[in-house]
Amino acid sequence: MFGKIAILALGLLVFIVVSSCGETEKTHDQDRLTYSFRNESPEMQQHVATILAEAKEQKYQTAMNKLALLSATRTLTHEQNNAVEILVKQLRYDMEEEIFQQQSQQE
Repeated sequence: MFGKIAILALGLLVFIVVSSCGETEKTHDQDRLTYSFRNESPEMQQHVATILAEAKEQKYQTAMNKLALLSATRTLTHEQNNAVEILVKQLRYDMEEEIFQQQSQQE
């Protein structure tokens, strides 16, 4: 009896840790982008904040398009370029995951 409870508790703990890792990673990627633009103009920092708000609202396509425009129209520092690339990859993954979940629910 005690063994089954211990296994169940361990399974629940693993599930919670694995579930929370994705959110922590997303937050870290967004913080990295904000930090990389810390020395830019207030207008640019607001633009980055707008992109991050759209990402949080799950407007992945819009956020990715704005990140692509940002990197194409400005010369980014190495730190900024890395932050943009990492966030674009995360947003693409999130968008694909959302599409996959929608398709799974329709089946």
